[in-house]
Amino acid sequence: MNQSINISTSTFLRFILIILGMAFLYLIRDVLLMVFIALIIAAAIDGPVDWLARHKVRRVFGAAIAYLLIVAFFALFMYLIVPPLAGQIKLLATDLPDYLTKLGAGVQLLEQKIGTQNLQKLLEKAGDQLADATSNIFGTAVSIFGGIFSAVVIFVISIYLVVQDKAIKIFLSNITPPAHQVYVIDLAERIQRKLGAWLRGQILLMGIVGLMVFVGLTLLKVKFALTLALLAGLFEIIPYAGAVLGATPAVILAFFQSPLLASLVIALFVVVQQLENHLIVPQVMKRAVGLNPLVIIISLIIGGNLAGILGVVVAVPIAAIISVFLSDIFKRGEVA
Repeated sequence: MNQSINISTSTFLRFILIILGMAFLYLIRDVLLMVFIALIIAAAIDGPVDWLARHKVRRVFGAAIAYLLIVAFFALFMYLIVPPLAGQIKLLATDLPDYLTKLGAGVQLLEQKIGTQNLQKLLEKAGDQLADATSNIFGTAVSIFGGIFSAVVIFVISIYLVVQDKAIKIFLSNITPPAHQVYVIDLAERIQRKLGAWLRGQILLMGIVGLMVFVGLTLLKVKFALTLALLAGLFEIIPYAGAVLGATPAVILAFFQSPLLASLVIALFVVVQQLENHLIVPQVMKRAVGLNPLVIIISLIIGGNLAGILGVVVAVPIAAIISVFLSDIFKRGEVA
């Protein structure tokens, strides 16, 4: 029995429009990325600006205060941190041959264990992976920001979104069917609050951990304390594993100074981790509607595999958006 499938002209046209729309979105993906990053920045700044607005400060002035403080912070960071950081990196590059010489005995022992050819293959493979990773980092950085112009565009868009607090609501109202407008606007507001609370809490957490590590390493007289502290702070974005990743280079460099110092550095990071888990995180992140740490780790892995550094940057915000949306779906299922 033969069956015929009839496809109407309108259905075919819709299919074509969907394909063209997806192709168009792919072509403007860099622009969409800039807008998305601007949304994340605006979400983080919107909370303090709302607080100022509730205290009779006009949004335009509140936004100006917030952004001026951010610019002042980065200017202070560039003035106070970057010069000594550059000096430490230069010194590390100078001392690197010395460290490699100290590793010579270990390399010879490794050669005896696994064979020279196998070791050479491992080193070549590691070198290729490092080169690929470096290329990927710089390539992605160029594609994301495209220079100063893109950074300025992101900055300007985020300012507009903060100053015009009704802009997103008006935009969503224009593109959403009337029956769903209330829900979509409410969803957008909850996502904005979640992203803003998470980002503000995460930045504060990274800063506190980085400062504690810097003070500890400085007191222990570990070389390159500032560089190592910045790494430890940046790695805080990764739950659980971030502490290990941040401690590893500090322990290795301390070991070159003395094994005892390396042991003290391990103890330092253990203390910092305990303070973070039992004191800092509960206080700093208590107002942030956090994601499950496992969800954050998985999202970072997926984002990194799909889009390198770019994927890591937007992975957690996208996971937060999806979690809010899925939470609504599950609640509807329970009600039904």
